Amino acid sequence: AIYYEQIGRLIAEAWHNGTHLDINKNNFGYQYWNGIIYYFAGFKPDLVIIINSIASVCIGLNLYFIALKLSGPKAAKISYALAIYYPSAILWSSLNLKDSLVIFLITLIVKHTLELIEEYKLGRLLLISLLLMALVTMRFYAGILIAICIALSYIFAASKFPWLQRIAYSFAIVIIAGFVLQQMGYGFMGTDYILSQNFETIGEQHQNAAYGEGAFAEDVQFDSFFDALKYLPIGVFYFLFAPFPWQSIGAIRILAVPEMLFLYFLYSYFIAGFKQIWRTQRGACLFLLLFILAFGLIYSLGSANIGGVYRVRLQVIMVAFIFISTGMQNSWALNKIFGRFTKKNYPNQPTCL
Repeated sequence: AIYYEQIGRLIAEAWHNGTHLDINKNNFGYQYWNGIIYYFAGFKPDLVIIINSIASVCIGLNLYFIALKLSGPKAAKISYALAIYYPSAILWSSLNLKDSLVIFLITLIVKHTLELIEEYKLGRLLLISLLLMALVTMRFYAGILIAICIALSYIFAASKFPWLQRIAYSFAIVIIAGFVLQQMGYGFMGTDYILSQNFETIGEQHQNAAYGEGAFAEDVQFDSFFDALKYLPIGVFYFLFAPFPWQSIGAIRILAVPEMLFLYFLYSYFIAGFKQIWRTQRGACLFLLLFILAFGLIYSLGSANIGGVYRVRLQVIMVAFIFISTGMQNSWALNKIFGRFTKKNYPNQPTCL
């Protein structure tokens, strides 16, 4: 957080002096975001945090409208509540970090992609491309990965259109998204970056992440496909369940332990929600599942630090809340609790015959 404040202040000062400060990093967007705010409003880090908090609320709204369309008003309310009251979401939005804006962009792209699956509009596709550009400046690999998910899933997800239309629409998505990523410097559909990656580079990223008290699987080497495949169940296990209640990850342990216990409880509703959406909205379900699997598997391989897992997992969990909220709306226990709560507050409420 302090790094972004300092870089943002330097950028704003350079602009006020009529000069320019180059940021030689792929994920340069959030630094310039700080610079823009400080340029117009002065050095006010609290203002950035307020905007991050607003973005966090907007994440909840994105999930609300997605769940409303797929599963109805009850699931929409549950997904909104999960998104805005989830402990780590509150934590990251209260700091000068990019996580809230990144997840806001991801959930907004997911929302518009689901609408594109339902009704193809060129304007909506162009809007998704603009959102991809913004996301790439902050988390370039997330932008590339979600673009690939959209391109791969659309031809199967948009089942209401005839096959020839689906092929044409998918081709347009690949061309437009590919051009955007090429202009951002990552090659057509991110191929320059993708081709630069192999199991050795993934292994290097894993080793670089293995530092501090929260490091795990420090000695893992990815020399081949089979090495990565052998490690994958361990990585997925840590991605889903770490930090464990008995592990120490510094000051955030007080927040992380109850959150993880709550998350274990939420996982029990995922399958039920998935089954319901699969029966009623198969195309949307396919895209959401591909997103969760792609991001989850990539992060499972590359992560080697519990604190890092705790942070990036939120990108996947927020989308998973769509399935979880759908499963929770049919929970007998929750309906019983909410039913009693309603009766206590509205004892004389008439019933419809």
